[in-house]
Amino acid sequence: MIARRRNGAARRVEISAQEIEEAVQLLQCVPTSDARQLRDKFAAVLRPVCHWASSRTAPYSNYPAWGPCGAVVGTPRERCVEHQWPLPASVPDPFPSRCIVTLDEELEDSRWVRYSGGLRCPFDRRTGSDRCPHHDPRDNELCGHPMDSGITCATPQGVLACRDHRYAKLAILKNQLDQLPLALECGQCDAGSGESCTSKGGRTVAFHKRRVSASEELEKRKALSDTIAWLSL
Repeated sequence: MIARRRNGAARRVEISAQEIEEAVQLLQCVPTSDARQLRDKFAAVLRPVCHWASSRTAPYSNYPAWGPCGAVVGTPRERCVEHQWPLPASVPDPFPSRCIVTLDEELEDSRWVRYSGGLRCPFDRRTGSDRCPHHDPRDNELCGHPMDSGITCATPQGVLACRDHRYAKLAILKNQLDQLPLALECGQCDAGSGESCTSKGGRTVAFHKRRVSASEELEKRKALSDTIAWLSL
């Protein structure tokens, strides 16, 4: 609720749940639209929600790095189905094909927030596992980008590309895509494979349209385009 200081500035006011419940009861006796809107707003405040929050703290803060969840639940202090793992024996898994991992550190990446809404991992389990390729990766599903320390990045990317290195990979692949016509001969200026296109005067020019069109039929172009689209997710 917003209250005002004497100078008109907004200030925060703490109101107990009991006071809000009493206000809701009183507002039921007022038949105006404003009273109805205020009653609905107070009722939403009283609605029990899941208060799950990350055990990690945000950088330079004492607040949780993620949360509280805020999903509506049936009773106070109850956790939503997404955040009560492992599920009690009496509670069926509402998403039996989904990875069982409750997200936390992944939510520092906005892509995970976009696809999951901040809850349980949204991706399907891999065959023979209760986790997705990101949370149960194979060796060939790691980033593999060379690092300054001499080792390669071991971030799983069975679902989404490594956040730290995807832009470097995008730049490399986009350059490869741009240079793909170089693998073919040019049907307009007779430039051989590996040679740049030239004008009638012998000056180096951009790839001729005929050469670019021919490169669009290459399987490698489709593979590069698909990888670029995946890295751009």
